[in-house]
Parts: sequence; structure tokens; C-alpha cells
Amino acid sequence: MHPSLALRPLLCGAAFALATTFASAAHAASPVENHALAISWEPAFCLTVSGKPECASETPSRQDAHAFSLHGLWPQSGSYCGATAAQKSNDEAGKWSLLPAVTLSASTEALLKVDEPGTQSYLERHEWIEHGTCSGLTQQDFFAPTLAMLDGINASNLGSTVGANVGGHLTLAQLQAAAKLDYGTYASVYIEYLCISSGGKSYLEEVRFHMRLPSPLPSTVQSSYMAKPIKPASASQLCKASTPIYIKAVTN
Repeated sequence: MHPSLALRPLLCGAAFALATTFASAAHAASPVENHALAISWEPAFCLTVSGKPECASETPSRQDAHAFSLHGLWPQSGSYCGATAAQKSNDEAGKWSLLPAVTLSASTEALLKVDEPGTQSYLERHEWIEHGTCSGLTQQDFFAPTLAMLDGINASNLGSTVGANVGGHLTLAQLQAAAKLDYGTYASVYIEYLCISSGGKSYLEEVRFHMRLPSPLPSTVQSSYMAKPIKPASASQLCKASTPIYIKAVTN
């Protein structure tokens, strides 16, 4: 069992909200809104940004070496909702340590550090300022369900298929077939697979689930939520059907 899955019961009680968290008053949550859930294969991500703290510290035993990690959940209707000009400027400049800290319950914070290694680079602050502020939710009610969705994907046929092939390769058809078992016949229309090239190989770097999600956010990804991409990835980012897709292993 992944460490994050062991922590899941801690998040299943009554909804937790802290007075110090906030949701953008200027962007109230809609009953249903298009979102993109981006999950990363961290070892492949680290091929191009090896100097980041989360990449320098990665080990074969850490969860992100054999399971997807959280990149972010992106409401598609806007960005930087209610953020100040200084916050937006610092975010766009990559000065994420200067952004306001995200305040979560102790259990959610612990899970986030496991499921999102990018917290070592203050990724959660960036994700909240650019995207979470447009959810109309508190920080707790934004991050906790998102982490639950990630854990469900890691336990799915898609997650298991990728995890079982670390250090090897798959085809796009194999990825799509696994996702079809979990998310329905048309999953290939709603789920994007992004690859990067390194050393003459194509590596799976990210998977994006395009969905119409209710508010409050659900804790699972379901076929009924799937929707066509509002902001699709560029063709150059997408994995190719004709090319083996390698699942990068941690080698340090």
C-alpha cells in the first residue's frame, strides 16, 4: 500500500475548514465547471529539471518513483482569481517561496507532501494562486478531494499498468486500453498523455484528465465526469501512437 493510501482514512471525516484559508469571493464556485486534473510521472519530469529540490532528493523507494504525483487541478474558467498584482508577479517569475503559505489540516498537509513532491519547491503555493483561487473553495476543500482523486487513479487499472512497467515501455494503445477499463469507452477522447524526449526515447511525463466537476469537488474520478478538453495540450506535447512510451525509473 502506498503511504498516501494509508493516510486516506484521516481525510474521510467531516469536512475540515480553517478560518485562515480563503476562497476567492470574486469567483464563486459554479455548480459544474470544466477542470483539468494533471498528474505527473515525476522521474520523467526530473529529466529536464534535475536541479529542483524534489528531483535532487528522489529515491527509488519514494512513492513518486512508482506512482503518479499531483501536478494540479485547474478550473478552466480563469486564473489568478482575487490574487494581488504582487502575487501574480512573483508566481509568474517562479518566486513561489514568496507566495502565501497554503493552510491545510495536518493530515492533508502530510498527504500533500507525499503525493506532490513539488511541495519542496512550493508548487502548492503556485497551484493555489494560479488555479485554486478560481475554484470558489477553501484551500482544504480544494486540495483534499484532489489528492483523493489522485490516489484513486494510482489504484486504478491505468495506475497499476504504468506502475508495473517502471523501467520498461508501453504503447499509447495500452495506456488507452487500461484507462478505458476505468473510465469508459471514450476515455481516450478525454484523457491526454504527454511525453518528453530524452536520449532518443519518448517518456511519459504527464496525464491530464479533462472533466466537468461539481462543487464541492468529488473524491473520485468517474466516467460521468469526463469532458472534451477546453484547453487541450499541443500536438507536440502528446505521446505518439507509433512510438514506444518509456516509463522512467529513478536511477540515483
